[in-house]
Amino acid sequence: MTTLWRRALLATASTLALSTTTVGPASAQEIQLDGIIVTFSRTMQSAIDAMAGSSTIGREQMDEQFQPSSITEVLSTIPGVSTDGTTRDPGVAVNIRGLQDFGRVNMLIEGARQNFQRSSHGPNGVMYVEPEMLQRVDITRGPTATIYGSGAIGGVAAFELLDADAILRAGEYAAIRNRTTYSTNGNGWLESVTGAARSATFDVVGQLNGRWDGNYKDGNGTTVRDTEKDVTSGMVKARWRPAIGHQITGTVVNYNADFMDWAAATSGTRRTSELENLQFTLGYTFKRDDTPMLDFSAKAYRNSTLLTQTRIGTGTVFEPIGSRRSFDVVTTGFDVFNTSRFNFGGGTTFALTYGVDGFEDKVVTSDPNGRGDELTPSGRRSVVGAFVQGHLKLGMVDVISALRYDSYELEGGGTKLSGDRVSPKITVGVTPVKGFQIFGTYAEGYRAPAVTETLINGLHPLPAPFPLLPNPNLKPETAQTLEAGVNLKYDNIFRQGDAFRAKFVAFHNEVQDYIGFRVVSPDPVPFGTYQYQNFTSVTLDGVELEATYDARTWFIGLAASHIRGTDDDTGLGLSSVPADQIVVTGGVRMFDNKLVAGGRVRFVASQHRVADAALASDAYNIVDLFGQYIVSDSTTLNLNINNLFDVAYRPFLTQLNDPGFNARLGVTIRLGAN
Repeated sequence: MTTLWRRALLATASTLALSTTTVGPASAQEIQLDGIIVTFSRTMQSAIDAMAGSSTIGREQMDEQFQPSSITEVLSTIPGVSTDGTTRDPGVAVNIRGLQDFGRVNMLIEGARQNFQRSSHGPNGVMYVEPEMLQRVDITRGPTATIYGSGAIGGVAAFELLDADAILRAGEYAAIRNRTTYSTNGNGWLESVTGAARSATFDVVGQLNGRWDGNYKDGNGTTVRDTEKDVTSGMVKARWRPAIGHQITGTVVNYNADFMDWAAATSGTRRTSELENLQFTLGYTFKRDDTPMLDFSAKAYRNSTLLTQTRIGTGTVFEPIGSRRSFDVVTTGFDVFNTSRFNFGGGTTFALTYGVDGFEDKVVTSDPNGRGDELTPSGRRSVVGAFVQGHLKLGMVDVISALRYDSYELEGGGTKLSGDRVSPKITVGVTPVKGFQIFGTYAEGYRAPAVTETLINGLHPLPAPFPLLPNPNLKPETAQTLEAGVNLKYDNIFRQGDAFRAKFVAFHNEVQDYIGFRVVSPDPVPFGTYQYQNFTSVTLDGVELEATYDARTWFIGLAASHIRGTDDDTGLGLSSVPADQIVVTGGVRMFDNKLVAGGRVRFVASQHRVADAALASDAYNIVDLFGQYIVSDSTTLNLNINNLFDVAYRPFLTQLNDPGFNARLGVTIRLGAN
């Protein structure tokens, strides 16, 4: 980028960020904690009312503040949440409160589990999602959301796709939207076309996306090799309401990506990677005001991810140039539940939610010339669960109690495992005065071993050919969590129409029989022999704060987290616990809300409390600016400047520096028909 071009962009951004004027009322969606979530209790409620560490980010905020090229950009502003991945591979693993991999965080797209995983030097369990497709992101931290699915001892990250209402305005029967975005660092482009139509009983939305990114430069001005990627994606979501209260929903999502295998490229072995993801969901819901005993939902899904890699560059006797390997993971599942509501009068209500869910992971790995099929073995795992939850509201007191039963079976390579467990949860909340709620929770979670953890069996590739052993004696993980928090919700504090929201949560989580990778023998020298084994326990403690004040003409938000994790066997830090972080976001609204402009500062501490020093990371501070201007009913302009001061930094758990200064310019054109 030329100095003149950079100065022009900085001058424009500074003008947007510093200008002020009087504007009209703020959009309700600007108050992040007012957004609707379902992951805590399976019933729709605002995040600020959830008695848990719950957060949500909607489409409006994503457009105004991020123009995200990856969900990492969005999730980085949520306390207790981070991501693990690489800028080479578009796949992302969600980390909640220091837990990730192998389903510890239940990652969902439109209710479908995202269980793809392969053994590498990166995360063991990633999801592939195009941010343009998303309408809302729901996060519930900790095992308090275990009724939302088995294994989620870290929490739930649910991604809801766009529906027709997100594109169509009142009175319109059809609309089309085109979005073009250009990024200066890496010469990146996004082209997105979305169309929607509706009738009295039916609506449909479809979207096609293309992303093309070249190699970017880090804050040192160094071009980061093999970070170019091509991603194409598309989705269709249809809803049919055949009668009052009845709704049938179907979705199809396709995601394709070409990129370089990041771990191999780092070590000198390069592989091209072709990814194909295809998922289908079919759902039915019934809800009417005159049938309080029935609030019914049923969903079935199939999610298939195929990664094919081809060796390029330097080959070996064992794996010559042109050798191909593939990782095919198919997850099929279902989710059925109902809520019955009772109103006893006098402010006393009771809601009973009950249901069943299940899924099966089928892993098929092919590697005729290498060891991919040994390190990511083929196998099958099925998990079935049932749950019941009661929510009693008695005046200023809320009590939620739940039980969940899980059963699993795993087989492959001649090994068979099975197990089951009942996990309880109880939450008590008290609202002594309007706007002030305190709550406390005890919850347990249960995660069955994954196929790879159990069946891995082979030699690590050269130049470190150490053995990896299977472990048919692995026990499931169980988590016991204590959580306490405060919700604050006040309106019209200093002026008519302003709003303050805050959520503070402290937690203590003990995971018994935690499964981790360990040296089990010093031979062969110097590498040793490795195996997935059960730790006695790991302990995670932390605090999280999320707060927003919206004064209509301006807004400011704070998100902070402090987490510590310890391997109780060794006393060493748990390697998956992210660094402490504080995120401050502020902005102004001008010209009757046609212009929104502001900035965000991320203060990230160093993270050296890890057993492996190679994973440690240094502290850094990043400043981002954002601006959105609604030119007309049909045209919107966006400008984002990420890493304003061109800082060179490497996020925790990654092996590559993130991009340096990057200006992202976007134009959205929308046409509707009445």
